[in-house]
Amino acid sequence: MSKVKAVIFDMDGLIFDTEKIYYQSNQSIADQIGLPFTYEFYERYVGASDKDFFAALHEEYKNQSLVEEFIQKSQIDIHESLLKTTIPKKKGLLELLEFLTDQQIEMVVASSTERSMVETLIKNAGIADYFIGVVGGNEVENSKPDPAIFLKAISLTVAEKEEAVVLEDSLNGVRAAHAANIPVLMVPDLLTPNEEAKDKATHIIEDLTKVIDYVKNKTK
Repeated sequence: MSKVKAVIFDMDGLIFDTEKIYYQSNQSIADQIGLPFTYEFYERYVGASDKDFFAALHEEYKNQSLVEEFIQKSQIDIHESLLKTTIPKKKGLLELLEFLTDQQIEMVVASSTERSMVETLIKNAGIADYFIGVVGGNEVENSKPDPAIFLKAISLTVAEKEEAVVLEDSLNGVRAAHAANIPVLMVPDLLTPNEEAKDKATHIIEDLTKVIDYVKNKTK
């Protein structure tokens, strides 16, 4: 059994409770401008990049000018919400970060969100120094469920794939880690794990404190 040498964190819905902010902003703007946006549509793209989400919007809705208006206004609203709000951290985050630091385990953030926003949010939350690196969705050609972001993230560490673990809340993230052949723990946020998630995730756990038990068990 390989000792864990690196942990790769998703951000939205995993480090921060941001997915609700994204959805509420999207739905509010859609309602204001008359775009028939639904939670079911949003749910399909949790964990994906903005680029993929925007492309899906253009494909889904015929009124392209309305889609462009939605994208512009929702992005402004989301950014303002993220920067003016104290974003709640997910349960067990600080305890896990301290434990991994004590164990000298490297940590990287790999998020579909643009790198500049990731860096701003973790800095504002006072947790940036825990991480040796950040990979944003704008730094890879294809977003989750493509494995590229996790392959780039693990290249920043000393770990081989079997010595790392990815922490994800979304199905797209689980798919990406599985495709990268890196063990993945799913910590559900908005999405209830389906059969595919249960099959591809190494474990599905309740909250981030359970990652500590996983790491301890890997060292026995």
